[in-house]
Amino acid sequence: MSNELRDKGIQIANEAVKADHDEKFEEAKEKYTKAAEYLLKATKYEKNPEIAKTLREKVAEYAQRAEALKDALNGGGQAKKSARGGSKDDEKEEEEEDDEPEPEPLTEEQLKKAEDEMEAELKKLVGMESVKQNMRKLCKQLSLDIKRRQEGQNVLDSIRHMMFTGNPGVGKTTVSRLVAKLYFELGVSSKDHVVEVQKGDLVAGYVNQTAMKTAKKIKEAKGGILFVDEAYQLTQALQRGQSDFSGEAIDEMMKVMNNSGRKAVTFVFAGYKKEMDDFVQYNAGLESRIKYRFHFDDYTVPELVTIINIKIDAKGYKMTPKAHQQLPGIIEKDTNQELRAKYNGRLTDNLLQWASDEMNTRLPTTATGDALITITEGDLEAAIKRFNTARPPQKKDPALAGGEQVEQQLKLWDLGQYAPLFMRAGYYRSYHLLDLTERAVRAIGITKDADVRRAMDLVARLQQENRSMSLKYDANFIPLDERDMKSWLAKRGLSDFERNFEKHKVDFEVLGDLSYDDIKEMGVLEVGPRRKIYRAITVWRDERDLAKMDSMRQNMDRVFAKEQQDQIDQRLQGALGALRQSVFQS
Repeated sequence: MSNELRDKGIQIANEAVKADHDEKFEEAKEKYTKAAEYLLKATKYEKNPEIAKTLREKVAEYAQRAEALKDALNGGGQAKKSARGGSKDDEKEEEEEDDEPEPEPLTEEQLKKAEDEMEAELKKLVGMESVKQNMRKLCKQLSLDIKRRQEGQNVLDSIRHMMFTGNPGVGKTTVSRLVAKLYFELGVSSKDHVVEVQKGDLVAGYVNQTAMKTAKKIKEAKGGILFVDEAYQLTQALQRGQSDFSGEAIDEMMKVMNNSGRKAVTFVFAGYKKEMDDFVQYNAGLESRIKYRFHFDDYTVPELVTIINIKIDAKGYKMTPKAHQQLPGIIEKDTNQELRAKYNGRLTDNLLQWASDEMNTRLPTTATGDALITITEGDLEAAIKRFNTARPPQKKDPALAGGEQVEQQLKLWDLGQYAPLFMRAGYYRSYHLLDLTERAVRAIGITKDADVRRAMDLVARLQQENRSMSLKYDANFIPLDERDMKSWLAKRGLSDFERNFEKHKVDFEVLGDLSYDDIKEMGVLEVGPRRKIYRAITVWRDERDLAKMDSMRQNMDRVFAKEQQDQIDQRLQGALGALRQSVFQS
């Protein structure tokens, strides 16, 4: 119910914004009012308190705009254009851009030069053999398509959007810039720039604002590449059936993904492989619009060594012969595959920085010449050990933010290592786990049977606590003016059936469980009255359950916050005790 009302409200709000932009103020006023009414109804059924809050804020915004238009139309002021609409100067600028003449077709020499430049750039990249091969195929296809067009031959399609999969630090952003340069050199795009965004750059916290925010970024990337990093975040909540404004961002991007020409935007969606596979499966239209898929493998130890050597040379530093010889073994010995996959190229940056710190600590201030710029094997060995004690700052994955409740629950059941998998799948709060099935747990990425069983035991425990809390809360959601069935029936115009309810001893404890057939068994045989009673019970039950759910979720959040505070207090008390002990001993 909430989704239907909200979607209808959003649709009408979009129409209101367009009418407002076109200066059809009477139509805009009516549609803003109607949109506010739909969204206000949606708040009554919205189960997510945060989304309900944003809906109410949008209701106020639309009502305020409708009131301003009403005053202006009645002579009380001037109806200014909505802040949502672009100015005529903006529209004129876009039209002038679109009217720019197409460039002259590329000559054979220009095509050859572009291909040679791309090959030179590819040779600079370490590893990425499959990506390089795909880039060469892409370059060849684009060159042949250019020749086909020049000769008036048919070209199969103009889809050029991409999906890059792989762990952080493997060069996805670097290759996206190379693609932008290639498209520009071959005349496929009008610009060679890359606009990098994540979910937070596209999705707003209010209804109807996400489309505008996304459209602004699309406009910024016009003629170049819009690089959507960790794109899977846009569909995680939607795939779990939760309300989320990310759908507006996806819809806005899909509107322009079929556009062709040099001024069109090329989309590159990037992220972890499993999550990105789920991302494209969310929408068949989205999947069909992505033509190229590149997977970036983690760097091997020899490749990391090559990158380090390149960076040392670029910075004008050196390594001793022994350090150069032992570097592969140092990396292999003091890191594991998991750590290398987590950092990849960033591991080399941190290792060199820390090795430089160790060198500075080792050298006397009287050092001169090559000693000032030469890293030893001892510097490298000391530096790499710091990965185990003071991990370098990682690129924070926004998908893992806000999942402390789930992380704590999993740790209690010895499942803490799976916390990132749960959070990337959209499970952030304790109550998100209540509906988990064994199939869903395995789909998250837990494969060991023992761990799956523990996860299901955790879910069963949470469900038990939830049921107990539900029964406890039932009595809290009976309004003061409805303390008995007589007043409840009277308020709904159902006093004629008071005797039926008394005879069958119906109270608030069983009211919510009454079915349509139960009401017939109570002696209400006519269809009309029976439906009226059943509708009243359904509305009451839904309102009660929503109120209960909100209170229970708030209570779970409060319990979690208290547990966190208790832990902090315990740590503080422990630290103070140690401090007192050290003072006493001294």
